[in-house]
Parts: sequence; C-alpha cells; structure tokens
Amino acid sequence: MTDTATDIAACDARLEAARAFLQRHAPDFGGLQSASSDASNRRYWRAQGPNGESLVIMDSPPDKEPVAPFLDVQARLERAGLPVPHIHARDLEGGFLLLDDLGNDTLFSWQAGVDEPERAAALAACRAQLITVAQVERDDLPAFDAPRLITEMQLFDEWYRAGHLDVTWSDEQARRWKDLRDRIATRLAEMPPVFVHRDYHSRNLMRDASGWAIIDFQDAVAGALAYDLVSLLRDSYIDWPVDWVEREIEAFWRQAREAGLTEASLNDFIEDFAWVAVQRHLKVLGIFARLSRRDGKHGYLDDLPLTWRHLQWALDRAPGLAPLSELIAGLEPENARG
Repeated sequence: MTDTATDIAACDARLEAARAFLQRHAPDFGGLQSASSDASNRRYWRAQGPNGESLVIMDSPPDKEPVAPFLDVQARLERAGLPVPHIHARDLEGGFLLLDDLGNDTLFSWQAGVDEPERAAALAACRAQLITVAQVERDDLPAFDAPRLITEMQLFDEWYRAGHLDVTWSDEQARRWKDLRDRIATRLAEMPPVFVHRDYHSRNLMRDASGWAIIDFQDAVAGALAYDLVSLLRDSYIDWPVDWVEREIEAFWRQAREAGLTEASLNDFIEDFAWVAVQRHLKVLGIFARLSRRDGKHGYLDDLPLTWRHLQWALDRAPGLAPLSELIAGLEPENARG
C-alpha cells in the first residue's frame, strides 16, 4: 500500500470505530457527517438524534493525540464555570469522546457577517472572558518554560526560513538568531505564570447561548499572562482594527490589575505583550510552513502575510528586539511581496 492508501484505510477504520462508539453510548443517534478537522490529527463527526438534536464525536487517534490532556483541561475549565463542550461519553483506549454540538459559528465565521459594533462587542466579550481563563487551576500543567519556547521558535528557522523560503544564513546570522531567540525565551519564561490556553483565537471560540464557548484547549500550559490575549487580538486569521487592539489591551490590563493578576504598569504590560507576540508569530509562521511542506495543507500559506504583518507590529513595540527586526528583514512571505 502507498502512504496515501494506508492513510485512507486508517481513516475508514477510525470511522467504523466511531460508529461503534456511538452505538454503544447513544444508540438513537446516527448518520455521521464530517463536522470539521483541524491542524492536528483529530477529526470531528456530527451525529443526528431522532428529534433533530445532535452530538459531536471527537476522533483523536490515541497513538497521535491522546484524549487524557483534553479531559484534564476540560474539567478544569468546566469547574471554573467557563463555557466548554460537555463530555457525554468517553473511550480513552479507542480515542473517542462524545461532546455537545456547539454548531458551526466560530468567531471567525460569525464576525465576517455582522456590523462593526457587533464585532467590537464580541471581541470585548472574549477579552473579558480571558480574565477567568487566566485564573483557572494550573497545578501540574506543563510549564511554558524556556526550552519549550525555544523549540517553538525553531519552527520559524527550520520550516519557514530554511524550508519555505529556502534562505541560507551565514554562521554569524545563525549565531545572532540563537542569541535573540534565547533572550525572548528567557524573558517570557520569567513572567509570572497563569493558566494559558495557547490557542485562544477566532477559530477556537464558538458562538452559543452561553456566549463564546472555548474549544481546542488540550495544550494548555502555565505561562505568561499576555499570551492568550496575543492569540486573540493578534489573530493570524483576522486583522482586527489597531485601535480596537490597543483599546482591548488596556481594558484587559485594567481588569487584570483589579483581579490581582499583575502589578505591571500599562507601558510595561504593553511591552510584555509585544515580546510575547514576537515569540508566538515566529512560531506560527513556522507552523504554517510546516503544515504546507510536511502535511500538504497548503491553505495555511494564505495566512502567512497577516502573521508577518503582526510580527512587524510587535517588533515595532519591542525596542529591545530591534536586532531581530534587522536580522529577519527580507524574509517576508513571497505572497506578501510586490
């Protein structure tokens, strides 16, 4: 069998296993249809009930995406009163969960069809929710430490700079990159830790009756307060107006001060936000390039230009990273040139 044929056969076997899981736990439901997939190995199937209701099966191959981290973080968020999909049944060995169906309205899709006041109100609501997210129990979560941050930034060097752009650096440029990368990682790792979702952005926020429900939270860590705010406001899929971004940064900072999450001044918090944003955007550029080159998911290349622009915005607000701005000058995405 070719690799492609093997993958198709594995997917078909997973689908049959999903049907069997559904039959065991919700025998009145059926008619599985693809609900979505994401940048990982997970897939989602929608099952229809006899009275028009629906549930979603999360198909998470245990050898690639174990469900235990999802269950752990889901329980933490649910205990904190945050809107997350409820788990109706689970099969840890098989890698299946039966979840609430939150529909199809992500913040990304929904905001494209509403007027500015509604968009602004939704962004503010998601920002306000992050105060509660930051206070979620973080005991025993992985630390967003320097080695982890460095590994993420290396995706930019390996998959974006060298892989996607095929740009070669001199030994001196490589040394400068390593020094700057390590400085960023050290600074972020020294920021006081809070609960961090890690991908709190427009495609992981679902509109439902309770507000903006949170999904794709299984990679949560203990890390910098500004991280999830960066994910939301400097989203690689939406170019929120800069004046909204600045307003929401200040509103979050005020709420965070009131909640005892930070003692930083506004200026210091904005600079922290910029450093965190630089780290995240470097990582995302690398991830998008890897998704294309390794996984054949080329659509993510369309999101490179906005991510690059967000990186430049952050570098402009982090004076200490001027050498990095100089080092990566000329590495903008090819589809952003001209």
